[in-house]
Amino acid sequence: MQKWITDIVQGRTFDATRQAKQDIANIGASMGYRVANIFRYNDVGEDDDAMMARIDGITAAVGRGDMLVYQFPSLNSGRFDNLFVDQMHRRGVRVVCLVHDVGTLRDQQAPTWIDEIGYFNKCDVLIVHNRLMADRLRELGVTAPMVNQYLLDYLDDNHDEDRYETKPEDFQRGVVLAGNILKSRYLADWNNETPITVFGVTDDDLDKKLDANPKIDFRGQRWRWDLIQEMPREFGLAWDSDTSSYKYNDYTRYNHPHKVSMYLGHGLPVIIWRQAAVADIIVNNGLGIAIDSLDQVDDAIHSISDQDLAQMLHNVGEFGKLIRDGWFTRQALQEAEMKLLSPQFEIPAKLK
Repeated sequence: MQKWITDIVQGRTFDATRQAKQDIANIGASMGYRVANIFRYNDVGEDDDAMMARIDGITAAVGRGDMLVYQFPSLNSGRFDNLFVDQMHRRGVRVVCLVHDVGTLRDQQAPTWIDEIGYFNKCDVLIVHNRLMADRLRELGVTAPMVNQYLLDYLDDNHDEDRYETKPEDFQRGVVLAGNILKSRYLADWNNETPITVFGVTDDDLDKKLDANPKIDFRGQRWRWDLIQEMPREFGLAWDSDTSSYKYNDYTRYNHPHKVSMYLGHGLPVIIWRQAAVADIIVNNGLGIAIDSLDQVDDAIHSISDQDLAQMLHNVGEFGKLIRDGWFTRQALQEAEMKLLSPQFEIPAKLK
């Protein structure tokens, strides 16, 4: 049996769209998976036969009995995603769907571009973010076996060591946010005592408001390597707000934001919503602070003792090694393999 994993090839972007999938493909390759590249393209006007021919070209070397990990969504059309899995099954290939995003949970309604629940049930195994996401998908009708990834990874081995760990004497009790700022429009009205440094994608209106706010040091967009070099040694904020199209805030009850892994993998403790899915991992491992509202930022940052802060920075430095090494993806792929190859096998609790 040969193992395969897809990667989505597209142009360079400031957000994590390309990087998250590429990291997972690279982690899979380090485990012996062969990579099947899917180019992102506009398939409007392409009929099913032409699309099937394209899929067969992408997977020409994939054979009957092989296992293929499909990174979902491909960011092509829902028709492409469906035909891909259907064709793999026709050819006797078992499919693990590694889920990056669930539109049904993010949008608070079923997406129009695909029957997402039906699609998940076509797959032989799903890799989802966490138990909360799995439980919610079960409530919505997903019956496929699921395993948890627990956290996203963030590969990085090309920065100086001081970019991976933070010494207490280098840490400032401030806040930094890096990412898609269109999901964080509340920043325009940031009035906490604690200043905030902001990196990311905005629109013209938000750009002007950020520049006009004296509490904000807005530095615009940065490419991945430059961002890590420039991020101040402060608490990393992972806090999304809703937009007219998406319910990003509520979505954090189920998903793991990529920026959390970026912060932790580079020596920054995090501040997250107490009801976020990632909160238990953060709090139980001493990796940051969980709060109920942004009004609590000042008290949360300034009430932590120097001793507790030093321990938190140490915890983050140790934990970040797992994220930069791809541990969370590797364990998820291995568990998915077990579910696929020997679904009845269980490790007794006393041996775990």
